[in-house]
Amino acid sequence: MRSSAVRFVFPLIAVLASALPAVAQSKNAAPDWPAVDKEAVQRLSDYIRVNTTNPPGNEILAAQWYAKILKAEGIPYEIAESAPGRGNIVARLKGQGSEPALILLNHMDVVPVTRAYWTEDPFSGLVKDGYLWGRGSIDMKSLGIAELLSFLELHRMHVPLKRDVIFLGTADEEAGGKMGAGWVAKDKPEWYRGAGFLITEGAGSLADDSGKPIYFGIGPTEKTPGWLRLTAKGRSGHGSIPIADSAPNHLVAALDRLRQYRSPLELTPPIEAMLRTHAPYEPEPWRTRFADPKKFLAEPDAYDLLAKERPEILARLTNTISITGLKGSNKTNIIPTEASAELDCRLLPTWTIDRWIAQVQKIIDDPSIKVETILNFAPAVSPMDTPLDASIDKAVHELDPGAGVVQSVDSGFTDSHYFREKGIVSYGFEPFAITREDDERVHGDNERIPVKNYTAGVRLLWNIVYDFSRTK
Repeated sequence: MRSSAVRFVFPLIAVLASALPAVAQSKNAAPDWPAVDKEAVQRLSDYIRVNTTNPPGNEILAAQWYAKILKAEGIPYEIAESAPGRGNIVARLKGQGSEPALILLNHMDVVPVTRAYWTEDPFSGLVKDGYLWGRGSIDMKSLGIAELLSFLELHRMHVPLKRDVIFLGTADEEAGGKMGAGWVAKDKPEWYRGAGFLITEGAGSLADDSGKPIYFGIGPTEKTPGWLRLTAKGRSGHGSIPIADSAPNHLVAALDRLRQYRSPLELTPPIEAMLRTHAPYEPEPWRTRFADPKKFLAEPDAYDLLAKERPEILARLTNTISITGLKGSNKTNIIPTEASAELDCRLLPTWTIDRWIAQVQKIIDDPSIKVETILNFAPAVSPMDTPLDASIDKAVHELDPGAGVVQSVDSGFTDSHYFREKGIVSYGFEPFAITREDDERVHGDNERIPVKNYTAGVRLLWNIVYDFSRTK
């Protein structure tokens, strides 16, 4: 990958000015919330119309969109491309430097859509029936705008800061982040120099059917990918004469063994903490089961109950296998020499990729099939007892006294791991409490976010960033 020339938008005097001490702020000053709410909706609607579907990404369009806003506010920024069109952007508000900097991280790409299954244009940013519709409205352009507005309000209000606050928009998260956060972590250390804390996506927050928040999640870790490619080879031939040990037959037999495999239940400390903190918000009998997960998981029917009623919890207690790609002949009447499949495996933190590959080879019981790693990284866990954790807890209970704060572990993965590996405390935190129904639309059809909960989340994130970053 190549890096294009970095573009600076202000002369040196502007950059130096950004580092000067901020004008003292009134102790009781607060954002103009009606104006911020209006801006939040308009910004997100506009941002959704910037099509950054990955592939191909074209995140440079989003970086340039952010750049116009930052330039208008008088905030210096940098844009750099990890490859043509794969834009990343950073801006920094200077503080006293007495505390480690805070990164507000968001990815600018979104997953593809199948327009025929959407009731509204997925790139319209339409506001209708109390919702803002569009790809990225939850994952994660909404959080990107919430982070941007917190960043802008700190600047607009001249808030005296004890730490730098870094706004960081990256490419490619939906394909693993190698051209985005991974590239920044490796090739742009100056962008996050001095950082000790980070907020990004990665922990769900739940609302009831009326939209009232039930709890907000903090994610200190997540499962890691063990994406694999299985390749079988065999004798080719004409499809009219079957070949018993053909490559497709070997592959299908191996995949069927994987499909039937039941990964053992494994209760890791982060998952145990997750279940225990979620227990008070669960209906019975799950409340009792989650309050003492060791006892529940020792029951002989625990696996079947989880598979039937709580598959999202089962996924956090096991290594998972999803068959997501198949490739064979490009012509129906040809038996190919080679057939391959791709597996989306998600691993528990106690498993290395080498150990997992050995397990997969044992399951398929076919030494002729080659198993290769497509994507993997080592697990990492951030501590929970930190000042950032305290600021999140404080803000939630001030704005939503009836809501809880729970520990979460994402069954997927985010860009957090690139920065956890650098020793930066990284939390998944999504300030928008939404219903399970709306959450299930992520990566699916008709993704949308309730406007009321979105603007409330903008305010919640502001309270967190303000409390955590300002001088007392």
